[in-house]
Amino acid sequence: MQRVDYLTIGGLGLLLMPLLTMWHEIGGHAAVCTLQGGQVKTVGAFYVACGGLSGWADISVAGAGVLVNVIAAIAAYLLWRRAVSGKSSDLVRITLWLVWVSEAFVASGYFLFSGLSGFGDLGFNTGGALSSLGLTWPARMIEIAIGLGSYIVCVRAAKRTLNVMIGSGPESRHARRVIAHGYYLSFGAAAILVGILNPLGIVVTAMSAAASSFGGLAGFISVGLAKDAQGKAEAFVIDRSVAVIVAGVAASAAFAAILGPSLHLAQ
Repeated sequence: MQRVDYLTIGGLGLLLMPLLTMWHEIGGHAAVCTLQGGQVKTVGAFYVACGGLSGWADISVAGAGVLVNVIAAIAAYLLWRRAVSGKSSDLVRITLWLVWVSEAFVASGYFLFSGLSGFGDLGFNTGGALSSLGLTWPARMIEIAIGLGSYIVCVRAAKRTLNVMIGSGPESRHARRVIAHGYYLSFGAAAILVGILNPLGIVVTAMSAAASSFGGLAGFISVGLAKDAQGKAEAFVIDRSVAVIVAGVAASAAFAAILGPSLHLAQ
């Protein structure tokens, strides 16, 4: 039997959006800025302003977000494997799966986005975080290749590992769509709404909120549309969890209220 509650999946999207975003911004950029003696001037929902650093120290701050995404993806994947082989509930297993896939997609997506646009955490253009390196198109082409190649690998791995939990074949398609597309839409919609609150307005919304959510997590579209003509659906049940839904709404609301307008810590 398969039963996946779409409101609970949506609640996971609302819960993980602020948690994973803060891991990237605060656990990555802000932490490395502070550890190197820099001054965190502003913490927004989707960006951190670090002052007092230059050269390679500043570059390391720019790359720290992607680095902690990779670390989280690996850690969550290992925990997911342990959960699948143990007696963990389907809710725990799908949560760990969503975390590792989200972090893997975002890490790969940053290479692709920055390579194509020249902006962002790994961008080489003027205004990009790595512009001081003076690298041009050859470096961007390498970055694009790394991003595209790793993203394709991550999408295939996401499909394969989801099959481990829900099985394959026509009977698994509904659960697959609810999980992948329900999470993708709730995560992205919440990110856009929070981004709109930022004082920088459409710039942050387009370059950060939309790019890292609807853009970075676009692989979930392919995961949800995957069709296996043969195979057997596995028993998988995600019942409605009021706790998850309430926690998701509360987390996104608090994230929007506190970091949406940005926290200015120093002049």
